[in-house]
Amino acid sequence: KHINKETGEVMWNELKQTVQYAVRFQDNVIDATPYFFDENKEQQLGERRVGMGSIGLAEMMIYKKVKYGSPESTAFIDQLYQFIAVTAYETSIELAREKGAFSKFEADKFLQSGFMKNMPGYIRDLVAKYGIRNVTIMTQAPTGTVGTMVGTSTGIEPFFSWTYFRKSRLGVHEEKIKLAADWLEKNNGEELPDYFTTAMELMPEEHVKVQAAVQRWTDSAISKTCNAP
Repeated sequence: KHINKETGEVMWNELKQTVQYAVRFQDNVIDATPYFFDENKEQQLGERRVGMGSIGLAEMMIYKKVKYGSPESTAFIDQLYQFIAVTAYETSIELAREKGAFSKFEADKFLQSGFMKNMPGYIRDLVAKYGIRNVTIMTQAPTGTVGTMVGTSTGIEPFFSWTYFRKSRLGVHEEKIKLAADWLEKNNGEELPDYFTTAMELMPEEHVKVQAAVQRWTDSAISKTCNAP
C-alpha cells in the first residue's frame, strides 16, 4: 500500500501518516478497553504497551525488484524500519506532550536500554525532555491468517511458494499467488526473475539477516519462521 508499483519508489509521506495514525489508534484502544481485573488495568495504564507490526514486506521488495535476503534487501529493510520506528517514537513523544507519559516512565532507566541507545540522538533528547506515551511501540507478528486472507506476504516473511495446496473445510484446493500469476501472464510465461524468491529457495542465513535488519528497529517481540528447502 506504500509503494508505487510502477516505479518501485516508497511513498514515504503516506507511510509516515499511516504510522502516526496507527500509534494514536493503538494508544486510544488502551483507554477504550474494558478491564475486568484491577491488576490488568493498573499494569496496562502504567505502561501503555502497544505493538505496531507490518505486513507485505516481501511483496514491497518485489515491486522494488530487490531479492529477499540479499545484501541490497537488508540495507533497504534497515532504512525502511528505521523510518517506521523513528516516526512511531516521534508520535508517542507527541502523545506524551499532549496527554502525559506512561505513569511508570523513568527517563534515565528508559534511555539506558540497548534499543534506545540505537535511536537517533534527537529522539533520545526529546524523550529526556518530554517523556514518551508508550513503553513499547513496535512488534512483528506472524499475521499468517490475515496475510493469506488479503493476498499479500505475511509479516516479514517471504512468500512460501507461488503455488501450493491449501486444506480447508471445503477440501483441498490449489492456491496461486496473484502477484506471480499476473507477472507470468503479462510476460508470456517467461521464467520469474530472481527477485521473485520464495521460502523454498532461501538459506537459513538469509532469513537471519532479514530478521536482524528488522529486529534492530523493533523494541518488543518479533516472529520469524525459517522455512528452508
